[in-house]
Amino acid sequence: MNIRLISGALKNHKITAPNSRQTHPMSERIRGAIFNSIQAYVPNARVLDAFAGTGALGLEALSRGASSATFIEKNRLTQKILAENLQIIQKTNLNAPVKLIRAGISGWLNSTSKQFALGEIPNLPTFNLIFADPPYYDPQFPTIERLVDRLEPDGVLVLSQPASLEDFSHPQLSLLNSKTYSAARIIIFKKK
Repeated sequence: MNIRLISGALKNHKITAPNSRQTHPMSERIRGAIFNSIQAYVPNARVLDAFAGTGALGLEALSRGASSATFIEKNRLTQKILAENLQIIQKTNLNAPVKLIRAGISGWLNSTSKQFALGEIPNLPTFNLIFADPPYYDPQFPTIERLVDRLEPDGVLVLSQPASLEDFSHPQLSLLNSKTYSAARIIIFKKK
């Protein structure tokens, strides 16, 4: 299955989605609505595409002017497809640093915290824009809560969660927008 990037430098480029139930690629309509809502926050943003899947959200952000993107994906098959999708950056004149981390979000949070505590890295990685689209069978709200610590002040968190669950909330986040699309609810927060 192919997914089309919507706008910006990578407009109309196609990326691949795995044919499995491990990922639930976000429709073009939903991605378009998200980026219409957050466009002011995208230029020069340092982006984290957590639970990256195809990488469509992070790539769309880069296409629209984000300065860098980190993609975190746990599933091995999806990692392979994501790595291929990220090659689109080298095939264009888009000059943005891209990093693929082959791990789960919780493991990455733990390892970077440990590296920081040991002095192996000077700062914890933080971001201006975080996309969190965990599997609907495992929404991982405790991990999302931990991701909030990696969001810069005034940064934006875009969360996709099952519409059937009570909405995620966090005391450090203020709600910017919430919209339901069939089984998915997209909630956009800004860090206080």
